[in-house]
Amino acid sequence: MNRLIAVAPIALLTTACAVRTPATALDVGAADVPATSALLLPTDVEAVTAWQLPADSPWSRYEKLTLLTYLADAPVTATMPDVGRLDVVQSARVAAARLAAAGLPPDVMWVVDLRGAASVAFGATLSQASPRPVAPVMTFNNWPAEDEVVPAEQTLAALVTMRPRLLVAGDVRAAPVFLLDAWRLALRETEPDPAAIDNRYALLPSDFPDPAALLARGIRRVVYVVEDRGRTSTEEDDFHEVALAYQDAGIPLSLVDLSQLAGLDAPPAERWADDLDAWSLRVVARATIFDDPWFYERARGGFGGLRAAPAGRAYLTAHPGVGGHTTGQAGGLGGGRAYSGASPHVSGPGGG
Repeated sequence: MNRLIAVAPIALLTTACAVRTPATALDVGAADVPATSALLLPTDVEAVTAWQLPADSPWSRYEKLTLLTYLADAPVTATMPDVGRLDVVQSARVAAARLAAAGLPPDVMWVVDLRGAASVAFGATLSQASPRPVAPVMTFNNWPAEDEVVPAEQTLAALVTMRPRLLVAGDVRAAPVFLLDAWRLALRETEPDPAAIDNRYALLPSDFPDPAALLARGIRRVVYVVEDRGRTSTEEDDFHEVALAYQDAGIPLSLVDLSQLAGLDAPPAERWADDLDAWSLRVVARATIFDDPWFYERARGGFGGLRAAPAGRAYLTAHPGVGGHTTGQAGGLGGGRAYSGASPHVSGPGGG
């Protein structure tokens, strides 16, 4: 765990201007790896109860509780990263608190594509601080492993130490805030170490509401949140098709980063339209990594595969081993949907 990775620059798959997706802004160095400490992990049921949306929420069908099923059915003391000390996590908290103070616009869906722990911090802080109810929708679809490609235990540590405000059943007014891990498509330019557990994954269009569903709920704009707009010019490749569909349906998108949100005043309602227009993102059809056959070869036929599906929980002293419930194949790219029902157990992480 806490394995260092270096996210290679993305090869430009288009002859147009340079495309910089969120993953390129998250190159990992030694300073980005948090110290570890002993942490009492809650049970899977306790963690799921804290984060799961009410069954009648219009956004509950999209949430993935896969990562939380790594936890055991009894509390376990484990050595986990202290993600609260990460600069990006602290920046996410400040930005979310400022956004809550400014007041959420009534007709916006938020897509937060940050390092996993920072997305969790953003969602939990916004939920706790916002006068308007917030529906944080987790999309994390992998497990930690001892020799992992993506440091999923950082996201898990955030999920068990940060909690959103519970939604009340029947409250369908909550603002949808989709929480993504910008490292899910890491190392797209290289083949990972063959000995590593490839716990990367891709999201599918079905993991997001279609345009008709948004319009039916009064959503008229989508705001895409990244760490640094100076290093990110557009949406991630696996959100590209979704973003195009929204735009084609007359739902505009905005691209904003943490510093811009942290600098918000407390605007009157009429100010939001100006801010959102100033952050406008024009989505241009482009080739993505999914159009590159070499990408699939480097990914050994797709992210995950049999190697990424844990055989069973095996907790070591003060350190969680690979968790899970069955030996089923992980979905990887194009896999089946992860669990989003009443039971906190799944068969394995998937890509959709």
